Amino acid sequence: MVFKYPMKKTFALLPPTGVCAFLLILFSGGFADAQHAFPTGFAETRITGGLNPTAMTIAPDGRIFICDKSGRIYLVRNDQFLATPFAVLPNVDDFNERGLGGIALDPGFASNGYVYLYYAVKDANHNRIVRIKASGDAAVPGSEEILMELEPMAGTIHNGGAMAFGPDGKLYVSIGDGANSGSAQSMNSKLGKFLRINADGSIPADNPFYNSATGTNRAIWALGFRNSFTFAIQPATGRIFANDVGGSLSEEINEVVKGGNYGWNQIEGPRPANTTPPANYRDPVYAYDHSQGCSIIGAAFCDAATNRFPAIYAGKYFFADYCNGYIKVLNPDTKQIESTFATGINRPVDFEFAKDGSLYYLERAGMGGGSMQDNTSTNNGALWKVTYTGSGAPGISQQPASVLVSAGDSAVFFVAASGSRPLAFQWQRGGNNIAGATQSTYTFKNAALSDDNAQLRCVVTNAFGSVTSQAAALQVTADKRPVPTITLPLAGATYRAGDTLAFAGTAMDNEDGNLPDSAYTWWVDFHHDSHAHPGLSPVKGIRAGQFAVPRFGEISDNVWYRIHLRAIDSKGLSQTIFTDVYPQKTTLKLETEPAGIGLNLDGEMRVAPYQFSSVKGITRIVEAPVSYVKDNNLYVFKQWSGGAAGRILTFATPDAPTTYRAIFEAVPLGTGSGLTGKYYDNGRRGFTVPVTVKRLDGGVDFTWINNSPDPKIKPDNFTASWSGLVQPLFSEEYTFYATADDGVRLWVDNKLLVDKWQLQGATEWAGTVNLEAGKKYELRLDYFEELYDAVIKLAWSSRRTPKQVIPATQLYPLEFVTATEPLVAAGGFSLYPVPADDILNVKIVSLKTAKAEVVVYNTLGQKLSQTPQSLKTGENTFEINTQNLAPGIYFVTVTGPDGPQSKAFSKR
Repeated sequence: MVFKYPMKKTFALLPPTGVCAFLLILFSGGFADAQHAFPTGFAETRITGGLNPTAMTIAPDGRIFICDKSGRIYLVRNDQFLATPFAVLPNVDDFNERGLGGIALDPGFASNGYVYLYYAVKDANHNRIVRIKASGDAAVPGSEEILMELEPMAGTIHNGGAMAFGPDGKLYVSIGDGANSGSAQSMNSKLGKFLRINADGSIPADNPFYNSATGTNRAIWALGFRNSFTFAIQPATGRIFANDVGGSLSEEINEVVKGGNYGWNQIEGPRPANTTPPANYRDPVYAYDHSQGCSIIGAAFCDAATNRFPAIYAGKYFFADYCNGYIKVLNPDTKQIESTFATGINRPVDFEFAKDGSLYYLERAGMGGGSMQDNTSTNNGALWKVTYTGSGAPGISQQPASVLVSAGDSAVFFVAASGSRPLAFQWQRGGNNIAGATQSTYTFKNAALSDDNAQLRCVVTNAFGSVTSQAAALQVTADKRPVPTITLPLAGATYRAGDTLAFAGTAMDNEDGNLPDSAYTWWVDFHHDSHAHPGLSPVKGIRAGQFAVPRFGEISDNVWYRIHLRAIDSKGLSQTIFTDVYPQKTTLKLETEPAGIGLNLDGEMRVAPYQFSSVKGITRIVEAPVSYVKDNNLYVFKQWSGGAAGRILTFATPDAPTTYRAIFEAVPLGTGSGLTGKYYDNGRRGFTVPVTVKRLDGGVDFTWINNSPDPKIKPDNFTASWSGLVQPLFSEEYTFYATADDGVRLWVDNKLLVDKWQLQGATEWAGTVNLEAGKKYELRLDYFEELYDAVIKLAWSSRRTPKQVIPATQLYPLEFVTATEPLVAAGGFSLYPVPADDILNVKIVSLKTAKAEVVVYNTLGQKLSQTPQSLKTGENTFEINTQNLAPGIYFVTVTGPDGPQSKAFSKR
């Protein structure tokens, strides 16, 4: 599931105060909140409340299937809630963000009744995809089929779980990274991916990685997601738009395509300039930072074929933000926000357009009886229906509910209304206006017994008319609220991850005495910073119990558990108290040899030395890079200080302060300086015109956009070619990446790895070749730019080489063409002109008179010519006939009094 909050704290954390009595002030039958607001002409109706919702879908016959986080599925038929669950799944783990989180109906549901579900498996630490069979308004007992089991997760967050069938009849499923960000880029895991499977759970042979992946990883359709909790498929086109919940930077909308890579955990939000993306990377369609919200959620296309909203909404994409409570409208073609459709929604989670053109949405709201900030199991969720009336007249969306209070207490009444803004509210008692009661929420203070059965209603007015709500009764009793007491855990109790926390309590009532077990309800919230996650869902009917503190999950040390007890008496009066239990902590430290190398700690890069506090017993994951470039030196991982050779350490936080040190070995870098770059003005995809500019480029990583490489070259219709030698650092398979807008060709070791000589936006292409460490291999990169943006980049990676633009140290240029003889240092030699035509000049500055041998080799090391030379002290110049050499790369080796020296040259 998603349920993520902003990084910024919004209020002070509560101190450890032991047992704290907490009298609830909210005693209304509805959930008081800000009014929902929609554009003029729209009206909404609250269909049902009391939900713990995560997702929904609408059947062809109009029935709405609602997922309850605990594993129940409910139905709404003809806008009437059916109290008997459609299904109750017995094996759902709803701890923290886990639970029943996804639902889809088979394209042939009307005839086969198949319902597809996604949930976390109890006591198994993973999610699964299943299907059950419907018979009328109930699932067929025992019909559950497991279609796919997913990998174990590193924590209890980032489950993903959205599901939908595409026009191709395939089931698409979004999978979160399971709190291990590295899994999103790994083809050995389905976590952090989009999957595409057949309706029976088998894997289509036309999936993009079917031939390169193994087992169920062949189901991968796209990769690089953090927690894509919601997505939608456009009916007319089949385009998939998916919302990916961000980390510390951005919330994203991505258009998911076959084989696409969406960047996580390397890129979050729009790709920063000069960042080398992974293969097949695609930027978000739209993204926003956390000044505009904290968690993107809800996804639906307004089907143009069934649209009953104004025409401006047809074909548009609707999405929401969980924390800021709005719904916005995105144009999928222009990628621009066109309007804000709704505001004031209390935790939206999902919405769907029905065949009749109305929009249904789920509002999760706060926890049952708890604070608005708490993000835990709730019984305040609701289903709402939005229709277009064309009228701005007000309407009652949610009627006020009757309230029972004890004499002396206050009662809160709430009404929700739609219609053209501004709306005016006037509460009435017995048909008479109540002075000052002019808000959607009215608090009746200090209710007396004489106020029992008072009838309250609200008149809502705007410029187009008025409407009066139904009356709600204020029920006042002389009975007192029950008094619960938490006896366990004791004040000051602490915990370690993996502990079992016991809770117990008593409850006395002034009228009923010692309350029975049925009067007790317990639940546990797991607090983190300024928000909370569900720890233990409400459990009724017990005086005492226990729950296990997980070893996996939130790794922050700013956490604690809040144990709640609610007691309710025979009249329905209740009171809730809580106690807080704080963790035991220790200090951990990460170090590297040499210092200053980055280590991945639980998905976040930390440069060592790095010290941090951790809850004792909680599982941590530290990953050392295969290799790391620091201060122009390359370091390769060797082992951990304790002797462990594997790069990944997974451990339970020990009780005592501990240091983990990763040891690296230095690998010598090359001595290169770059590639020879030749640029041709008005080349028009070819190289037949004269060279306009020739220069040494330290690497190929250029984003000229609408400019050009040099003032002598116009921005469009130019070509370029880079040539030289590349020297690998390791003996292994290398992947070379050429990113270009427009055409590109790449040869390495005379092998054509990339051949995309075509008009295109900035696109990354790749090819692989086996290379030996220390050897130099011929490399050539050709490029043409025709129109608009100009982009060209050359990168590489291998098992031990991180993906990066190829550094200048590993690139060796060919000599430049020179009009005059090059300067040569004493004891050295030079070749000119390069590229050579029929004659290559050799200039040697010898330190003494001596004999020398001049040998020409090809790239295979075969000797093509050998010429003895008599050298005098000082400058010596002679010619090599290259008329019979084919175009390509060659080497000249001079063996003389100053030792053997070699240089490369090219032949036109």
